[in-house]
Amino acid sequence: MTVRLHIKRLLSLSLALLICVFVSGMQSVHAQEKPPLRIATLPLPPWGYKTNDNIPKGICFEWGNAIAKRMGRQSVNRIVPMARLFKSLEYGKADFSIVLRTPYSEKITVPVVNVGIDFRTVVWPRKGIKITNYKDLQHLSLSVARGLKVGGKFAEQENLNIVPSMDYAHSMLLFKAGRVDAVVGTEQSLAYNAVRTGLSTSSDFDIPFELDRLQGWVQASNQFVQREGLDDLKKAAQSLIDDGTFRRIYQKYQSSLVTLRR
Repeated sequence: MTVRLHIKRLLSLSLALLICVFVSGMQSVHAQEKPPLRIATLPLPPWGYKTNDNIPKGICFEWGNAIAKRMGRQSVNRIVPMARLFKSLEYGKADFSIVLRTPYSEKITVPVVNVGIDFRTVVWPRKGIKITNYKDLQHLSLSVARGLKVGGKFAEQENLNIVPSMDYAHSMLLFKAGRVDAVVGTEQSLAYNAVRTGLSTSSDFDIPFELDRLQGWVQASNQFVQREGLDDLKKAAQSLIDDGTFRRIYQKYQSSLVTLRR
């Protein structure tokens, strides 16, 4: 009887220990789980867009997904309008994005990694219109996509005739309809949308006037940095640059990248 009682107590103790180990293990796994990364991508072909079948694609879209995968994280990557993207980063509704580094973006995000690609911001005028200095802009109607932040001397100009558009595609429609003299934005996105709208980059446009030359950066929200720090995000992004993954994704879309006459 004593032996049976002893064995029964040992079995009860062993079962209790197993339960404790199991619960502890589950708590440890749960503690290590992190929520999906929230990625915001600009709707600027070929950097971010949806196909006719509503499938999201684009260089920055794939870069963002590659970063999450390298970090071993699930992710939700949304293509959202420019103004909403920056508000999402500012208020922590998005964790990171890949956008141009500007004085404005530096105020609301934390720069993480330079992706190694330069972007020219230009004013692209109608054929026959020559722009050689900022004074020439005073006499033109300029389409600027809502949410686009152009700094430098352009921001200092007074009394410019700015015609807001919903996005680059809308800017091109305004241009095609003759409602504006020029469009403003990054040259590759402007050229891509011009071709999609049925415009010719050679016969419909004149030489673009350069406003600024900016760099694309992985940029994180302040709330994400406070919550998780920068190390994992920075390490993942830099490794994708170093091993050529970013470059290979970029080259997939090479045929869509049109360089304007200079």
